[in-house]
Amino acid sequence: MSRSNEPPKPPARIGKPSGPAKNGTALDRIRAAKPAKPLASGLAKGDLLHAALAPSQRPRLVFAFDATASRESEWDTARQVTDGLFSALPGQLDVALAVHGGGRVHTFTEFSSDSALFRDKAASVHCQAGPTMLVPLMEKVRSQTGVKVLIYIGDCFEEDADAAFAAADALRLRGVKAIMFHDASSGDHRARTVFEEIARRTGGACLDFNGVRHDDLRDILQAIAVLAYGGVKMLEQRKAQLPGARRLLPFLG
Repeated sequence: MSRSNEPPKPPARIGKPSGPAKNGTALDRIRAAKPAKPLASGLAKGDLLHAALAPSQRPRLVFAFDATASRESEWDTARQVTDGLFSALPGQLDVALAVHGGGRVHTFTEFSSDSALFRDKAASVHCQAGPTMLVPLMEKVRSQTGVKVLIYIGDCFEEDADAAFAAADALRLRGVKAIMFHDASSGDHRARTVFEEIARRTGGACLDFNGVRHDDLRDILQAIAVLAYGGVKMLEQRKAQLPGARRLLPFLG
């Protein structure tokens, strides 16, 4: 069989490569890469810090209250000074309101740094008759992420003390300090003993609530907010500017 007399076809034309070959050098790949976008251009240093602390990552604090029937006047007092939790570190600490009354934990709000929203939530809470529910409230706090401090205001304790101490140990393992305010007007000395032990086990503090002036309570809440944000070290650093820090530090475990 004779060979074809047709001339051979010219080789396919290879165009100029648009970029480095897959097996090019690392330098080739770097040169071909798109330039990186500038990081947060136009943001001030403080804005960068605030942006870095995303809502789910910012320190959290739970403000909890025993809103049983006998607590109406004390609840009114507490509501009037809650702005202290927000004024020390505006926009940098997320706070939730937790309330038990009527034999259940009936309020546990979303965490927020909005002081006006918190005040509105607090204003809608009313005291209800029923046994205390501190242990379930502590267990609810333990299930949250990022909580650094639990503030609790109460006058009575009608639950199992061992269960409360176990809940306190669990809080400490999560890095939560309990700041317990005891209202001694009820005459419930057992509550004081339990509150002090909860504070000791969590590295927190047990303070008197009754008889404290509004301004002093607001100062203490400001100090607690700083504690939640930066720990004891930051509180020590700011004690010259925060009267509440000087009152709180000696009690911290």
